[in-house]
This record gives sequence, structure tokens and C-alpha cells, in this order.
Amino acid sequence: MSDSNPTGEDRLLTASVCLLVVIGLVVVYDASFPKSGFGQFLRQSVWVGVGMLAYLVGRHLSPALLYKLAPALAIAALGAMVAVLTPLGVERGGAARWLKLGQIGSFEVVLQPAEFGKVALIVWLSRLLCHPNRVGTCEPARRRSRLWLAVLSVLVAAGLVVEVQNDLGTALIFVGIGIGMLFVAGMPFRRVVALVAVLIIVTGFYIYRAEYRLLRMMSFRQPFAYIDTYGYQLAHSLMGIGTGGLWGTGLGLGRAKEFLPAADTDFVFTTVAEETGVIGSSIIIGLLALVALRMFHVAYKAQAMFLLLLASGVGMLVGLQSLLNLYVVTGAVPTTGVPLPFISYGGSSLVSLLFSAGLVQKASTCPMLERVQGAAHARVAGWRGNRRTPVSRSEYRRGVA
Repeated sequence: MSDSNPTGEDRLLTASVCLLVVIGLVVVYDASFPKSGFGQFLRQSVWVGVGMLAYLVGRHLSPALLYKLAPALAIAALGAMVAVLTPLGVERGGAARWLKLGQIGSFEVVLQPAEFGKVALIVWLSRLLCHPNRVGTCEPARRRSRLWLAVLSVLVAAGLVVEVQNDLGTALIFVGIGIGMLFVAGMPFRRVVALVAVLIIVTGFYIYRAEYRLLRMMSFRQPFAYIDTYGYQLAHSLMGIGTGGLWGTGLGLGRAKEFLPAADTDFVFTTVAEETGVIGSSIIIGLLALVALRMFHVAYKAQAMFLLLLASGVGMLVGLQSLLNLYVVTGAVPTTGVPLPFISYGGSSLVSLLFSAGLVQKASTCPMLERVQGAAHARVAGWRGNRRTPVSRSEYRRGVA
């Protein structure tokens, strides 16, 4: 956030997000055209419009109202993730992860609840991990019961995604966000390490209890040996990336998108790398890194713990999801379905991310709540003999030092 900006808005963050959305539209059109013509591009354009509205909602949503709505958002998200098992659920590729909301002409309106669940989890943890009586101060919760409730919330959300939707990649994002926010809120490093170790063991058990997951692990190590089965996606992705070289083959001239079933979703970066090479790939990676870093910068500037945790959580969402997607398409980790933020085709991911970016921008414009409550406010305002007197930012910093 630039100090010279009188509105407080992080313009660099806004510009980076908008540029990624525009690039995403171009890439979705390019990657999907051989199979669906203009269809995917038109649908994604509609979702961009909806996402911009969601961004404006997040940008103007009061942090105090968001704090109050956190429990309701968490319950609604859990309910929606369970609802995929009802007749409203839509199964694709052997997994039930979507809800059908209706039909507009030939356009089927479906949502993936887990994408909105990530945002709900961030908001819920932001409320849990800040001091309940000092929401306006930069003081984390110290009661052990609240910390363990936060850990339980993460595990329930991740376990629900795994068992109901069979989506290990999304579950890992839930866990990564949760652990990161616990660390930011002050959980001792040794406990964070212990929690990570336990989760690694549980994840290993989950992988090895199913044959198809073991086959994915084997194909991940030798994708070309399993190119006709479980290594198909990764093998063609690696061939496409390798073909790109430094400058790429040129927009529209890539071949990998003709073979990859998820060329415009989970493996969209393959098309980018093949057609724009190292140069184009580096630009997109740099923009994603810039968005995450600006969100962390907003968190660093925040004076209220709730806003600090909120901005940190969204930054972790963008960073972790970007890393996991890039690791998958380059063969650094076993194949799992995770979209590339702002780039991959998909309305749920795009709308939820733009709404989250709006929340971070709101946090950047009010780094502290309008009136600091609790002991910190009493200390500062007490100097004036009036505890209801608004406290300036500099005075507030001295009061909590």
C-alpha cells in the first residue's frame, strides 16, 4: 500500500488482479477453442462480470459486519459442501463437487462450494483467532480453547472435502491456509511443526489406502511409462512445456491443448508455457507472486488483528493455490485438481477470489477500526480524560506498544 495514495487503496494490487483476469480470458479462449469454440470464452466472460460485482461487494463490505457474519458464512459453506450429495449435486469425472443452480438457455449454472468454503474458512478463522473483546486491536486470542476450535474447524473442512468430494488438492489448500493463519496468530512454531507432521502421516495413509491414488504416485515418478493411463495428463503437460522453450510457439499454435482434457482448467499453465515460453510464464508467475505479496503487505499495515488475519489468509490462498497448481503441471508433486488463480476456467474459483481481493482492498483502506475498543483505547483516550474520544493511528500505535 502506497503511503502517497490518499484513499489507502492498494492500486498495485488492483492493477495486478485486473491484468491477471484479462490474461485469464485470453488464455481460456486460446486453450478451449479447439474443443468448444467460443463457448468457454463466453461463459468465462459472464463469470468475470459476476466476479467484478463480487469484488465491489467485498470492497464495500464493513469489516464489523463481516466479523458478525463469520459463523453464518461458515455454516452455509459446510452445508453447501454437503449438498453436493443431494439431487442438486453434479458429478463430473467421477467426482461430485458441483451444485446445479439452474439453466439459462444452453448455459448450465453450476457452483463448486469448496471454492467459497475457502473464503468462509478464512473469515471464520480470522474471527476465532483474534481477541473477542479487543477486535479493534492487534492482539491475538490467547485462550487455548479458541485455538483448538480453530484447528478443529480446519480439520473438519478439509476432511469433509476429502470424504464428500474426493478432492485431496482442495483439502490441502484448506489445511495450508489454516496452519498459516494459526502461525500468524501466534501459535508456537513447535506446535505448528507437530501439526504438520501429523497431517503428513494422515495424508500418506489416505493416499495408500486406495489403489488409484497409489497408481497416481507411481505415474508421477514415471509419467511417460504410464502415458496411456494415469500418467497421460502429466506426460502431455511436460511435453507441452518442453516445446515452449524461451519464446514459445506463438499464441494459438500450441498442440498440448488438443490432448489435455483439462487444458483450460487445472492444466491451463501448460498452454501458457508452450505458446509464450519462459517469458510469458515468468510474467504470469510474477503477477501471481505480486498479488500475494501485496496482500501480505496489506496485512502488515493492518492495525486490527481481524483485518491482519483476513488479508494474510487471502494471501495464503492465492500463494498456496498458485504453487500447488504450478507444481502439478510441472511434475513436482502428484497430479491433483487445483485451478490456477484468476487464470483457469471456472466461475466459482474466479468469483470467490475476486470477492476475497475486494475484502483485502477494504482492509487496506481501514488498517484500523474506526474506534479502537478495549484496554488499548482506554489507555490512549484516558490521557485526554475521555474514553469515548476517537484515537488516531499514531496514538493507537503508542498505546499498544
